[in-house]
Amino acid sequence: MTAAPHPVSTPSPTTARPRGIRPLPLLTLVNYFNYLDRQIVYGMTPFIGQAFSLSNSELGMLATVNLVVFAIASIVAGPVGDRIGPRKVIFTGVAVWSIATIGSALSTSYPMLLFFRALVGVGEGAYGPNANTLLCADAPPEKRGRALGIYNVGMALGGTSGLILGTLLAPRFGWRAALWVAGGPSMLLALASAFVAAPARLERPKALPAWSYLKSPTYLIALLGGVFATFGASALIFWIRQLIIEERHISDVSASIFMLFVGLGCGAGGVIVGGYLGDAFNKRARGGHAKAIGLSMLLAVPFGVPALLVQSHIPFMILTAASAFLLSVYNGPSAAVVDELGPPQYAVTLQAVFMFGIHVLGNAPAPPMIGWIVDYTHSVATALQAAMVAFGLSGVLFMIVARRQRLAVKAVE
Repeated sequence: MTAAPHPVSTPSPTTARPRGIRPLPLLTLVNYFNYLDRQIVYGMTPFIGQAFSLSNSELGMLATVNLVVFAIASIVAGPVGDRIGPRKVIFTGVAVWSIATIGSALSTSYPMLLFFRALVGVGEGAYGPNANTLLCADAPPEKRGRALGIYNVGMALGGTSGLILGTLLAPRFGWRAALWVAGGPSMLLALASAFVAAPARLERPKALPAWSYLKSPTYLIALLGGVFATFGASALIFWIRQLIIEERHISDVSASIFMLFVGLGCGAGGVIVGGYLGDAFNKRARGGHAKAIGLSMLLAVPFGVPALLVQSHIPFMILTAASAFLLSVYNGPSAAVVDELGPPQYAVTLQAVFMFGIHVLGNAPAPPMIGWIVDYTHSVATALQAAMVAFGLSGVLFMIVARRQRLAVKAVE
């Protein structure tokens, strides 16, 4: 029986930098529209439902089909990216999801809209793991966390912008116009991504197969931690509008301003701090990126639990903002953790399997599971306590990952 391979860190490239547009600024902007295109639908579900006479379960399928297809596309795109290089897959992914967003705006029936939302998932799934891998390869190891933190500012701002644009534009200009605003710029970014600086292809490995790294206990623990973190995040993102407006009785405008503040200040700030914090911890000992995630998750729970219990608006907003900041730390170093658990030749495959797992097991089931609890308890706030439990479990698991990475280095020495 062969022993599981030790986690390894992806070395920084020693060859000359490929020519083209620098990956970090371009892919950060692309990531902004990635999440804007995905989450703008969440902010205008009442208008889409009215247009096609949809039930709540049919509306929920617009999110579920996108996330499930996203996960499947991620795991397919991983080995493809390992073989042909990330640039071609990134270009194809951005082009597909931008076309699909425009197709969503032109949909004349619910099945047609469902098809195009699934197609958005195809493009985003192809893009995600390849973008993570390219950024890890482009940044030196000591700056990898902060590069991914900057990149995921696009996620924080894009997701927030999507919710706000959907909430504000749909009642004034219609949900179709909002989708045009989301999808149009992505077409231009698809063209730009064809010129991103990236290696033509990644050299194939000559040692252990990818499966040896995918089944290692440390990778599996990190994957489970990511599942819990993504479950909690998906639950909050999908149900936050109903919590703020329907249960806390905050107006649409005030709710949009608050979500904008949380997205800009807490979401974006959290991912940047997470990236820098992971790099700082990693300088002291291996496992620093996982440690940054674990600590932030565990610290977020004492803020998130009371935020869901208090009724007064000011304490609710303060506690929610603090919790959102700490939870956003995860998005900075998470891809760096995955990158450290295998060799560069399998980097896209490791990222792809990770993204497949967290979206199928965490992201996709969260909205309906929380919805079932809402139906039983008649309270979104009570149901979202399940998300807090998931965040706490994620924190514990990432602390275990950090310890295993640290011990693995000592064992080699």
